Amino acid sequence: MRVYNEVTTRGGRYVQGGGCGTVGVAGLVQGGGFGSYSKNYGTAAASLLEAEIVTADGVVRIANARSNADLFWALRGGGGGTFGVVTRLTLRTHDLPGVFGFASMTIQAASSASFRKLVGAFVDLYADRLHNRHWGEIVNIKPGHVLDIQLSFQGLAKQQAYELWQPFIRFITEATGEFTFTRPPSIRTGPAARRWDAAYIRQRAPQAILSDDRPGAPAENVFWAANLSEAGHFIHGFESLWLPASLLREVERPQLVDALLAAARHSTVELHFQKGLAGGSEAAITAVKTTATNPAVIDAFVLAIIASEGPPAYSGLSGHEPDMADARKNAATIAKAVGELRKVAPDGGAYLAESSFFEPNWQQAYWGANYPRLLETKRKYDPAGLFFVRHGVGSDGWSDDGFTRLAAQQ
Repeated sequence: MRVYNEVTTRGGRYVQGGGCGTVGVAGLVQGGGFGSYSKNYGTAAASLLEAEIVTADGVVRIANARSNADLFWALRGGGGGTFGVVTRLTLRTHDLPGVFGFASMTIQAASSASFRKLVGAFVDLYADRLHNRHWGEIVNIKPGHVLDIQLSFQGLAKQQAYELWQPFIRFITEATGEFTFTRPPSIRTGPAARRWDAAYIRQRAPQAILSDDRPGAPAENVFWAANLSEAGHFIHGFESLWLPASLLREVERPQLVDALLAAARHSTVELHFQKGLAGGSEAAITAVKTTATNPAVIDAFVLAIIASEGPPAYSGLSGHEPDMADARKNAATIAKAVGELRKVAPDGGAYLAESSFFEPNWQQAYWGANYPRLLETKRKYDPAGLFFVRHGVGSDGWSDDGFTRLAAQQ
């Protein structure tokens, strides 16, 4: 949150960053980089104006639109740790809106038939009212007939957002006996300039953040409490898939609903709407087209993530060994769930920063038609393959552990 604090709290501007505690600014930019409001502002990669990088030959290079333009393009979404050591970044900032907002609620359906109505009603709401530059963040479709909504918005007043949700809320409340709000609907807004202001958050929602407890750490060193589980978590399985906006056409929506329900019978389906740019602002889409990110993101309305994790664990560490039986069981359900979604999005692609460690067709999944150009750039600036990242550009020429160059690639 330190970058946001400098740019937004102190500078009154907005910079496109992320929210997870497992990624730094450089990795975010090189991986693509989505944030809550990417449908309006684009990705972190698209905001990169210039990078200073030490390449494999030991030369310090400046990469921007005019100098080392091929390298500059590759650094904007081509994957971190692949093309050199990035030592400095310059990012574009944006005008800050007056307010940021949140819409949240959790609904329990009484039966499978009711759940289908519920998910169908939400898909209709999203396609007709929310598929635009204003909305992002997550909706969870869970086993047990639960729909959990945690969306963010910008560029709308509270009353405008409230009115958008009224038909959906009426649908829930008027269907007697079919649905229950286990968390009531809430539409909230707050000053955008205070979105990452630690002092302001401590006064109004102290439970939302945790502080850096190291001796001497600045009071501004805080992070979202919801991200604490990322510290050392043991991942059982992780899959992502972009779903094309064509599935929002009225004739296609039943097929989309069927796939979501089939997947949710196995595992929770997280729908990250800010990580698909279809419906976003023209400026965001235009900017992302100039990056190395898989072009599938332009036509996708959402990134579906299906994953499972356990507490921090390490094999051989007494008392902290991973529960491998549970991990294998969850990995199997994740595979079944994403298989249901691939039936409606067979060529969706995956977001390289949030994807399977075992992605089989990673070149196509991560970069699509951009991979050959990225490989050419890799060979130009790192012909000996000094920088190796598993399933990174050029790693197809090496063994899986990165220690042996494959004979066919020599």
